Amino acid sequence: MDFFYKDAFAYDGSDLGIRLSENSASIMCPAKINLFLEITGKRNDGYHTIESVMQRVSLCDRVEVRLGVGKGISAVCSVPGVPSGDKNTACVAAEKYLSAAGVSGSVEISIEKIIPVSAGLAGGSADAAGTLAALHALIGRVDEHDLAGIALSVGADVPFCLFSVSALCKGVGERIAPCPSLPDSFIVIAKHPEEAVSTAEAYRLADSVTLSKNGSHAITEALKKGDIARVCSEMKNDFETVLLHSVPYARKAIAVMKDFSALGTMMSGSGPSVFGIFDDSCKAASACDFLASDGYVSFVCRPVGWQRVLP
Repeated sequence: MDFFYKDAFAYDGSDLGIRLSENSASIMCPAKINLFLEITGKRNDGYHTIESVMQRVSLCDRVEVRLGVGKGISAVCSVPGVPSGDKNTACVAAEKYLSAAGVSGSVEISIEKIIPVSAGLAGGSADAAGTLAALHALIGRVDEHDLAGIALSVGADVPFCLFSVSALCKGVGERIAPCPSLPDSFIVIAKHPEEAVSTAEAYRLADSVTLSKNGSHAITEALKKGDIARVCSEMKNDFETVLLHSVPYARKAIAVMKDFSALGTMMSGSGPSVFGIFDDSCKAASACDFLASDGYVSFVCRPVGWQRVLP
């Protein structure tokens, strides 16, 4: 498997790394947006392959892992309704890590959730990756190749969330290649609480139509040049192509961001979250406030630069 990471991490001077204390570790877990997403095929096992440029942003959950607390593996989340036990990706990640490390005992995972749930922002994957990174810092009995395999077995976006903050991802998430981060900008993310999307249904709809295959070369070249206007003009999301007609709140959010002069705006992942990229903080804040006044959960954040998550 082709995994990579970088050894510097920085975003606006803030530390997203792991904080360790006796038998516990905490970490900030950034959300991701898809600047580009093409569905490239479907494997015999039913999994779809993609080509996607992913970018993590400064909208973060906070995960704390404590060893020797409670019984078994458990998760406590600040947001009601988030599953626990074997239905929580962070718990699944912890169980797989302990098994690979040959360690038994109890683990309690606390998740301070800011990233909207089921929104196409990889919040669950980010929390699972944060859990793996925290356990690796505390226990450290798993080499990075095996850690990469654990991450992939938990979820397709987990390897990206564990090892990088901006990347070109192919296959089912295991082929990760370096990609420059989005130039510094202001990113508005919005999701309406009354709108939801089934990822399985999104893939079914994508399978039912013929989608163009442009490839990510143009957008990755624009990222290399730091040309944010070109990046925005080359953004693409196959899920948006097949879903946008059925998600009116997402359509409205896109229209609002355009009205406030976003350089580019698009659905992230399978949605229904929408993001807009701005070069002006006042316009971004105004768009965010307008959407919030209309019932959306909305944020202004910025791109996260290269970062090594592991200690």
